[in-house]
Amino acid sequence: MKFPIPFFLIVLSLTGCASIKTTVSTQVGTDKDRAAIHQLIVEWERAFNAHDAKAVAATYAQQAESLDQSGMKLVKGREAIQRQVQTSLDKNPNVKTKQTELEVRFLSPTLAVQTGYWNDDGLESEFDKKRSNGMWTSVVKKIDGKWLYFIDRFWPEQQSE
Repeated sequence: MKFPIPFFLIVLSLTGCASIKTTVSTQVGTDKDRAAIHQLIVEWERAFNAHDAKAVAATYAQQAESLDQSGMKLVKGREAIQRQVQTSLDKNPNVKTKQTELEVRFLSPTLAVQTGYWNDDGLESEFDKKRSNGMWTSVVKKIDGKWLYFIDRFWPEQQSE
């Protein structure tokens, strides 16, 4: 059976793309980068538990985005994220968190996705008590040699009534 040349080129290009993708994905994400990203959540947790909203915000890029406490509105920029964290800490002055990293996947040498769980204790706000644990996913970006949170999203565990 004869195949036209365009068909052959399509097959060849698809095969070539697949092998390039595999090669690239195994070459990104050094152990040093993985450790730096893991350290980022350690710093975030330490700052949050110290009730230092400024230090929490310092783990985010200037142009980062997160969600407000309801999880329904975007909070854009490091300063807005700092205000959001401070508001949360003010409502729950005894809160402590435990962050558990599950996975880091590299998308490129300067972008990765980090996932994990949180579990908060010492919540006082009724709204927050219903959202004491759940899962988060963050895009982290290497900016000027430093890994920072760029986008984060969270999903509270569903509470049974």
